[in-house]
Amino acid sequence: MNRQTGGEFWRFPLDERRKSESLRRIRQEGENKQIRQCPSLAANILSQLRFQTWKYWTVQGAILLAAMALVLYLGNKGADGEEAIAVCAVFLVFAGNISLSGLGRLFSRNMAELEQTLYLNLKQMVCIQMLFGGVADLLVLGIVVGIAGGQNDAGTGAYLLYMLVPFLWSDTLYLYMLTAFHSLQQGYRQLTAGIVCGILALFPMFLEDAYEAVYLPVWGALAAAGCVLLAAEVFHMLGKIERGEGLCLN
Repeated sequence: MNRQTGGEFWRFPLDERRKSESLRRIRQEGENKQIRQCPSLAANILSQLRFQTWKYWTVQGAILLAAMALVLYLGNKGADGEEAIAVCAVFLVFAGNISLSGLGRLFSRNMAELEQTLYLNLKQMVCIQMLFGGVADLLVLGIVVGIAGGQNDAGTGAYLLYMLVPFLWSDTLYLYMLTAFHSLQQGYRQLTAGIVCGILALFPMFLEDAYEAVYLPVWGALAAAGCVLLAAEVFHMLGKIERGEGLCLN
C-alpha cells in the first residue's frame, strides 16, 4: 500500500494478472450465456402440428380418399383419354389449393401484422405450412400418377407432366394472390384461385392433339417454367415478409 500526500488517501496496488483473468472469465461467461431460446426445425414443426385443427386433418384425409376413389372410378370405367387426364388435372389443382389453405390463414384477418408485431418468425411459419401443403400435394400426386398413370396410354412419365403443369402454375398463382391480395377474405381468395386455375387446367381440352406425344417437349418446358416461377414466387413472398412490405405495423 502506498500513502500519498495531499489527498491523504490509501491506494491498493492492482494485480494486473488477476484483473486480466477475471475479465477473461467474465467475457467467457457472457459469450456462453444463452440469451434466447432457438428451437430446432423439428421442434417448430411439432409445435405447428399441435395447432392444426381437426378440420384441417379431416379435409386432408378427405382429399386423399377422394383421389383414390376418383382414379379407381376412372380405371373401372376404362377412361384413359383426354377427358380422364383433364378431370385428374382439375382435381389436383383444387387439392393443391386446399392443401395450402393453412398457409392462407397466416395472412388472413391481419394475422401477418400481428405476428410481425409480436416478433414471431413469420417466415419460418410460412415455410412449415408450405411443407405441410407440399407433403399432402405429393401424396395426392403420387396416388393419381401411380394408379391412373399406369392405366393410361400416354405412359406414367407423360401423365406426370400433364399433372405437374397445371399443379405448378396454380400454386404459383395462389401464392401470388396470397401476398398481393392478403387483405381479402381467405375463402373468397381461395375460391377465386381455384376457379381460375381449374379453368386453365381445362384449356388443353380446347386444343387439338394437346396430349399427343409430339407435344411432350412443350409440356416439359411448361413444367420447367412452372418450377422456376414457383420458386421465384416463394422467394419473393419470403422477401416481402423480411422487408415488411404490405404490413401495417401501426
